[in-house]
Amino acid sequence: MTDPALETVAPASRPPSSPPTAPSGWSGAAMALHAIRRMPSPMIVSLRPDALDPMLVDMRGYVYQWTMPLEQFPARPDSVVIGTRAIEGAEPAFAGADYSYSRPAFVGQPLDTLLWLIGTHAFDGGRASWLRAGDRYRLYRWPELEKLPLTDEQLRIIKTSAKGFMTVEKLAAKAGLDREVVQRVVNALSLMGLLRRHPAANAAPDAPPPPPPGSLPLA
Repeated sequence: MTDPALETVAPASRPPSSPPTAPSGWSGAAMALHAIRRMPSPMIVSLRPDALDPMLVDMRGYVYQWTMPLEQFPARPDSVVIGTRAIEGAEPAFAGADYSYSRPAFVGQPLDTLLWLIGTHAFDGGRASWLRAGDRYRLYRWPELEKLPLTDEQLRIIKTSAKGFMTVEKLAAKAGLDREVVQRVVNALSLMGLLRRHPAANAAPDAPPPPPPGSLPLA
């Protein structure tokens, strides 16, 4: 069942003066997750694509729950309803106020695979909203490759991205692949927190975000 505290429903219509809404589908979900993972307070995020059961994402424990297997991940949902709830104190993942009475059936699955699927299906192959044209990127921590539904091309992009700072265009040229294919991988790796960014204005590289539990350092 969906936790009512996590449910948010967009109004049927908005007045003309309302600010523009976030993109629909996985693009809006990716933008929300990227913003929430940088908040100081840990959150549980609910993502409900179309009329399916919600995916519950624990941003502190870096795990998720979904009643369906990821093989049924919807590639192009018409909408993804997003909800959030703060994690209180030392509360276990997904337990909420019910923890004292009913412990969760399982803690959750590692989040990287879900973020990979969301990242590669968001933005229609365009640049993620938080990335900037001309910036250079380099993989600084390996994902658990055996757990990702990778194509040979995507694996080649990941390995090439570990060799040095590159723009998306240069990475595409080095990997010998179309820019859109490369951009989808860069979007996903960034959403997973696995890229170091060197801004285009010759500034020093950004400090990388804290690695998720169990991530593997680059050799």
